[in-house]
Amino acid sequence: MTFDLGYAVGDIEWAPYSSTVFAAVTSAGMLYVWDLHQEKHTFLCEHMAMKKAKALHVTFNSVDPIILVGDERGGVNSFKLSNSLRVGPLVYEVSKEEREKETENTVYPTT
Repeated sequence: MTFDLGYAVGDIEWAPYSSTVFAAVTSAGMLYVWDLHQEKHTFLCEHMAMKKAKALHVTFNSVDPIILVGDERGGVNSFKLSNSLRVGPLVYEVSKEEREKETENTVYPTT
């Protein structure tokens, strides 16, 4: 899979909370966020991270839903993630009824 942003990419980082979310910054100062679970072929978020400087580094906060972007002049901008990008992919959990149904048909050996 290849993504063409039209400019040199300064940095890319995977989100610490999801194996499908990552962010990239470009020399044009743009921040892009993808969630491959939701949309594989285009970004979900595009935002001007820096106005007059090249964005060089991007990082996710490991606790809060925040992305930091650093530029070539030493500036750092912070961005709060929207609700749709804060959580990882949904994980199926077996319901109580399904667990009971599974154990219903289980035969236990008797002595």
